[in-house]
Amino acid sequence: MANNTITIDVSTTPVSYTPSPYVKHGDTVVFTLGNALTATATVSFPSGTCLTTTGPYTLGGPTLATAPLVVSLTAAKGIYSFDVDFNSGLESQARKGHEWDRKNGGIDVTSDPPKEARR
Repeated sequence: MANNTITIDVSTTPVSYTPSPYVKHGDTVVFTLGNALTATATVSFPSGTCLTTTGPYTLGGPTLATAPLVVSLTAAKGIYSFDVDFNSGLESQARKGHEWDRKNGGIDVTSDPPKEARR
């Protein structure tokens, strides 16, 4: 059975998911800057992640998207919230004291991990 890939565009408001924010164990997740070619963003999971690579993930410059990140086979069912610190590329405004945009989203693991035989 092939695993699904979920793409999360952090440049949109709100953050957008293709095809949806729902994942299963073994699916892959890719965070992307979409069409925001001059932007930078940092994605972090403040309360724990369902992914096998913990992050934070930095996007910008030559890195417009993360490599595919795998949903852990042991992740519990539930929503894993993430925060995005996003800069639209308007560095001159940032120097004038403007904050980076802060966005948030979540990845919803829709099934419990597979049960293993107890040893």
